[in-house]
Amino acid sequence: MKLLVELIIVLFLWAVENRSITAETRLLTAVQISLFYETSCPDCRDFVVNQLCPTWFRLKEVVNITLIPFGNAETCMMHYLKNATSYMPVICCMESASSVLTEAQRCLQVHEPTVFWDTINSCVNGDQGNELMHQNAQMTNELDPPHNYVPWVLINEEHSEDLQHQAETDLFNLLCRTYIGHEACDLREDISI
Repeated sequence: MKLLVELIIVLFLWAVENRSITAETRLLTAVQISLFYETSCPDCRDFVVNQLCPTWFRLKEVVNITLIPFGNAETCMMHYLKNATSYMPVICCMESASSVLTEAQRCLQVHEPTVFWDTINSCVNGDQGNELMHQNAQMTNELDPPHNYVPWVLINEEHSEDLQHQAETDLFNLLCRTYIGHEACDLREDISI
């Protein structure tokens, strides 16, 4: 009986240790997604709403996301909200609305009420918004290979037609299957946005 108890304790400790290693590994192997897009482009909006946002909400702790939009409102929003945890819910709200710009203020108020619309609006209509857009244009011009359509997706700083196709059709499973591992995704239940 004592041997059985010791075996159960050893197995329990092994399982706990194994989970810790898996959690650490997931944190060390976060996937970098970079999206170059136009805020009013129907294909870009479709990708953001149907692939990027649902995947980000489900895997946000193991995904590092960089958005490089061509559109002052989202560029200014990201500048003031600073990190994906703050700006992704706002961007997802805006992109899923019937009009990105007319719903921007409501989305900001719902998801980040501590940031005032007047601040964002001043950025959008001023020199700061133009400078931020110029920086995005420079990053876009530095892409290798150069982009020839949008949305343009990089996974861990790589772009290929195969990765692009997989990202556009099933980003969640691309990340689970290739970069994170099935165990990280098998434990998650569906989350709707």
